[in-house]
Amino acid sequence: MTDHAVCMAAGVRDGLRTAQYYVRDMSHADATETAQPTVLSRGVGWAARLADWLLSRAADLSIRIFLPSWRNLPSPFAPHMMEEVTRAIGENRLAMTSLFTAYFFRATRHILDRCAEPPFLVLEHRIDAARRLLAERNIESPSRVTVLGEVLLALAETRAIARIGKAKTGYAFLDGTDPNIAVMATACLALLLAEEGKPIETLDEDEFFAIAGALIAPRLPAMGQAIKQRDAAALASELAQVRELY
Repeated sequence: MTDHAVCMAAGVRDGLRTAQYYVRDMSHADATETAQPTVLSRGVGWAARLADWLLSRAADLSIRIFLPSWRNLPSPFAPHMMEEVTRAIGENRLAMTSLFTAYFFRATRHILDRCAEPPFLVLEHRIDAARRLLAERNIESPSRVTVLGEVLLALAETRAIARIGKAKTGYAFLDGTDPNIAVMATACLALLLAEEGKPIETLDEDEFFAIAGALIAPRLPAMGQAIKQRDAAALASELAQVRELY
């Protein structure tokens, strides 16, 4: 029963995110380089920008009033975050999303903010679906890399990234691969590299995710093949090899 309630709560939030995604997409209706925008396109663009502003302000206000801690999402630099995230696989929380879901949702947004043009759409309930699948599989293992192989397989299969914009300069590999594999592998690798806290004091989170993404890019074809074969052990091996390069 709790599983269904958690899924419904995430689904409602995702419904609002989906609405805002399409509103933001329509806000560019009057942005044309080849022809003069029409009265209709200007009206649609203006209305969409107004709707986007209202949705953003409503979300900010509701969070500030009802649950100010909602956006205090976890950082991979926090000590022992790897253990905390994997321990949260079995959590069902209505008041606030589980640490597992929060970490991968936040990491995905950070990576896409850096690598892709907006708008993009990340669905929280699909990340939480991966968490529930992992809870059913009972993936406990003394090896962090083995656990992350299972986690990456589940996240890639549930496909939380529903829409993505054009890749920014320097991240062209996103156009040639499944972004669900590339982004989730980067998030898993960042968690693995930072398992004992921030590794290099001069890096911020965005730079750290960028380094993790650069390390993972050459391994994406092999990871994609492992995911097709549903081979979590092969994914764990790929992550371990990349860790050795850091």
